[in-house]
Amino acid sequence: MMSSLPATDPTLPFVSVIIPTYNRKDSLLRTLDSLSRQTYPADRFEVIVVDDGGSDGTEAVVEQVFPVTLRSVRQENQGDAYARNRGAQEARGTILQFLDDDIVVEPGFLAAVVEQYANRDKLMVIGTLLPLPSVSPTVFERVVAAKHQPPATSDQLDFTQILSGILSLRKEHYLALGMMQPVVKSGSSVWCDVEFSYRAHKQGFELWRAADALAYHDDYAVRSLSSACQRARRMAAAGAGLFQKHPELKAHIAMFRDKGPIAWREDPPALILRKLARQVISSRPAMWAMEHAVPFLERHAPGSQLLVLLYRWIISGYIYRGYREGLRELRK
Repeated sequence: MMSSLPATDPTLPFVSVIIPTYNRKDSLLRTLDSLSRQTYPADRFEVIVVDDGGSDGTEAVVEQVFPVTLRSVRQENQGDAYARNRGAQEARGTILQFLDDDIVVEPGFLAAVVEQYANRDKLMVIGTLLPLPSVSPTVFERVVAAKHQPPATSDQLDFTQILSGILSLRKEHYLALGMMQPVVKSGSSVWCDVEFSYRAHKQGFELWRAADALAYHDDYAVRSLSSACQRARRMAAAGAGLFQKHPELKAHIAMFRDKGPIAWREDPPALILRKLARQVISSRPAMWAMEHAVPFLERHAPGSQLLVLLYRWIISGYIYRGYREGLRELRK
């Protein structure tokens, strides 16, 4: 359980919550509402909304009255990575808490995050991210939700498990590490958190997850298998750019291990067999058959392990396709 914090304590770290947003005013309002109910003293944190060139009237949301210090910054559309950097540069806090505009946090979120910084220096912290419960969840949503269980205690994570949507670290460290550096030209945050975490890891930083810092993600990509596959494909295509920048990262991100071309003189036999099997299972006939089997199983056997396996294989197939597309794009 979280220890209660005093209503006002000037010795508590001042936190800057940075929310990059783009045309999500309704979702943003829900995020801001959850921040207005924090147990962490309202005079010890600020909220900075960085509007990345949206056109949906986000300014009307940030002009509303909230019981916290709320500032807004607007920039031309450059992508969420640059929006995070802009917010960091504007921040007055000693600790930066990045928060995506489709995430709702529990009242004890900030207090639980700040507790992790006691007597620790080179530290990055993420909260515990769970799917936001849906009123009428699809079969796919229920399968995804079943995979996410909150940890019993705070724990140290591998640097590849970073989540930019709920990441925090000290401002001085974020700036000294060079901030987020987009992997793709659009400025999207795809893989930029892992790339940032890798640079921090090489400088001796640790990544910890705060068990009590609970947050819920209204993630569009888990509403259906189709949306999850399309995101996986885009993510995998950007992964090719990540490995072009840091080839050594291939050894740390297992999902790509059997997705690349076979290196006949370098790959061990077991890996060659895995890559051949991946090519077969990701082929158009195999993917067609699996994708057409899913609706039948969702209707007649929604709790079957076979359905779970099909979801995994299909998404892996789209990762394979996306990664190969990314490699071809790099060769142009």
